[in-house]
Amino acid sequence: MPTTDSINRIAKIPRVALITGATAGMGLEIARQLAANGLKVIIGARDVERGHAIARELCAVGGDVVSVQLDVTDPVTISRAATWVSAQIGRLDVLINNAGIARDQKKKPFETTLQDFRETYETNVFGVATVTNAFLPMLLQSEDGRIINQSAALGSHSMTARMEPPLVRLNWLAYNSSKASLNSITLEYAKFLRETSVRVFATSPGQVSTALNGHHQGGITPAEGASIAARLATMAAPPPNGSFWGLAGQLAW
Repeated sequence: MPTTDSINRIAKIPRVALITGATAGMGLEIARQLAANGLKVIIGARDVERGHAIARELCAVGGDVVSVQLDVTDPVTISRAATWVSAQIGRLDVLINNAGIARDQKKKPFETTLQDFRETYETNVFGVATVTNAFLPMLLQSEDGRIINQSAALGSHSMTARMEPPLVRLNWLAYNSSKASLNSITLEYAKFLRETSVRVFATSPGQVSTALNGHHQGGITPAEGASIAARLATMAAPPPNGSFWGLAGQLAW
């Protein structure tokens, strides 16, 4: 049973968001935008020193940011991170599953190896489920919990089935199928949590220039791509549970 002191301590903390893969690219931009919006931000980082450096950088410009070691492919660090957040922060309102990799963007489907599949799914699919399960008890204690999964339009069956450019040209077998799986996971959690205080969303930031795609010049900056998840995390009246969003609005599954 929480003590009066612990209840008062939690009540004074602003909304808290944890972002995986938040030391670079869109994860870092999401952290920057959420901190600017007054949330307490937890940087989930594989590299401990890099995570602390990012936290110090964002705190120096007025953010309330801390870092915790979290490798989405390592259940031990995930469990330790959940324990740390529970003990040191005391609450979690927003989980942004941002960490993701692409191993086959320069390969044709028949060139994709089993190792490509394993590495991609470990991060993009299994990691999301493991992290979500670890932090779900805290999210369920929030009056307005939100889970936001960074997916991609390439994972939309409706969009890719049209065989229209540019999606039809991007035949990335491991990556695209992992994002389709992530979309399915998003819907399963949304269904399971439909009668709770937690909403679940997927986002597609578009072809953002980040290390994930070799800094492709897609015309979308990391800050623009990050704005979708940041809006879903902070808007007072969020959209329906189990919906998929891009820069132009709601997307088809």
